[in-house]
Amino acid sequence: MENLKLFYSPALDAETVRQRLLSLLVPGCLADKDLERLIDRMEERFRVYLSSYPYGLWTPGLFITDEMRGMTELYLPLAEIRRISDRFFSLSLKFTPFHAASPLHTAASWLDALERLSPLVRHANPARLFRGLMADEIWRVCFMFSVFLPKRYGGGFGRYPGQAAFLKRWLMENRMRSGSPVSCLDAACGCGEGTYELARLLLESGYSVDTFRVHGATLEPLELFAAAHGYFPHHPVREAAYRRHIQPLFAHGAAKRIAFAIEDVTKCSSGEGEVYDVILCNGLLGGPFLHRGEELMAAVSSLGKRLKPKGLLLAADRFHGGWKKLAPEGLLREIFVRAGLSLLPIEEGIGGIKRGPGTGDW
Repeated sequence: MENLKLFYSPALDAETVRQRLLSLLVPGCLADKDLERLIDRMEERFRVYLSSYPYGLWTPGLFITDEMRGMTELYLPLAEIRRISDRFFSLSLKFTPFHAASPLHTAASWLDALERLSPLVRHANPARLFRGLMADEIWRVCFMFSVFLPKRYGGGFGRYPGQAAFLKRWLMENRMRSGSPVSCLDAACGCGEGTYELARLLLESGYSVDTFRVHGATLEPLELFAAAHGYFPHHPVREAAYRRHIQPLFAHGAAKRIAFAIEDVTKCSSGEGEVYDVILCNGLLGGPFLHRGEELMAAVSSLGKRLKPKGLLLAADRFHGGWKKLAPEGLLREIFVRAGLSLLPIEEGIGGIKRGPGTGDW
């Protein structure tokens, strides 16, 4: 497997989606003796579990107690299930996955992992699960997207209305000050909702299609694929609603001004990559993957290097209070200032403009 360098222009037609998906996922049935041996061993473990476990078997919605977790871990160790899943992912994917996104790597027990995999997985036997996934390509595709695009990551359109209102005012006020196309980046774009919203805001602020570019960047290939294609095979209701929402951008030709790429925008050295007039970084700074002070400083500094002089950096989140204690807003504001940004009054999240001499842009 390899870390892919992916770059997508948005597309919704079925044939393009199918062809592009082949670069990420292995088609057909999977066959591997090592994986089959691990699954056979797990099948034996599950038989012992059935004969010894004093509680009812897991079903979706079951209230899980510590006693249940302990007994399940004794007979179905999550470490062994991870060995199966890691081998399974290595055979199924043409890239190295971000394992931290998988509930099989973050759950406290197999029962907790099952709760996160529900409703796609509805039975307790891990051997049965992975045998079925090896044989059924359609189910396997749904499973992959369910694992690496879990509901708990949040998402959706219109999550930060205060930020959007501020950005729209700022774009309208600065529309006549740029002599070149306006470039925008949605850093850590997730499934792409914010990227498409950026394009929509530019249109609503009076920019014509040929006067802007919008890029979305993330580290997770399947997340990037979902964003570029409105593709959620594990959640058809979400897919239909997502595509309805972005369809006007295709109709107006604005989708041609959008691109998605695999990139870690928080690790950029000076002079690397394109520079932007506007960068959004929502749902990352101060959350589960980035909350230590030195990491936040490095990330914001890297994002600042991607800004043009007088460029705008905005960040917002919906993290719960536990993360706020580790990375309070005051710390983020201090880091923005240390990174060379002048703070802006904003109703939601935090915003800053890059200090320094202007170049005629903005």
